[in-house]
Amino acid sequence: MFPASGPVNATVIHRLHPFSKMGVGILFSILALCIENPWALAVMLGYMVLVLCTARIRLTTRQWTMIALFLTVIFVLDFLASQSSVHAATYPLRFGVFLTAMPILAATTAPQQMTRALSRTALPAGVVMALLLVWRFFPLMTEEARQMRQAAMLRGRTGGNLPTRFYRGFLVPLAFCVIEYTDRITLALELRGFTPSARRTCHQPPRAGVRDVIFGFLAMGAAGSASFLQWGA
Repeated sequence: MFPASGPVNATVIHRLHPFSKMGVGILFSILALCIENPWALAVMLGYMVLVLCTARIRLTTRQWTMIALFLTVIFVLDFLASQSSVHAATYPLRFGVFLTAMPILAATTAPQQMTRALSRTALPAGVVMALLLVWRFFPLMTEEARQMRQAAMLRGRTGGNLPTRFYRGFLVPLAFCVIEYTDRITLALELRGFTPSARRTCHQPPRAGVRDVIFGFLAMGAAGSASFLQWGA
């Protein structure tokens, strides 16, 4: 969802250990499923927006408009169903947490960082490779989808009704892109003689530092405040 925000060491968020950001993202995602108090969800969303600003991730006006429209539609539909503004506000805030918790990790973590972090774990080499391929799959497919949309706009979006254009102009090309991606990865690994079980070293192994501790304490503070608003009273 979020665009890349510059070099790997652009901000303090980029320099955090990948597992620190992953842990916070998973924690906030789980809490968002359990919490129903809109003020508690607003606390978590405010913290993630603060992280977003600290990482200097810029969204375009179109992206902000689409997000606002999406959350507004959810609010209106929920309000019509429940006739409660408090209940209706819960789901847009919950989606807001989901839309920021894990995507920020992907936007501020370079593939090299994640590779080094996963390679130092006790996970089997095949599992590490599968995780890395999945990690890179979604950003690449997002970029491919953006290029397809731009190409369709340049061509004038002609050729049938909306379902037909969606199928022939998006789903079919995306399927071919997925097949091409898998073939390219397979050939690249084979040409390089890649062996998952081979021992590897890196020049700068990732290490957790003081900034990771501070980031974790701030995240735990926000999660604790949200939990207190939900269950403390």
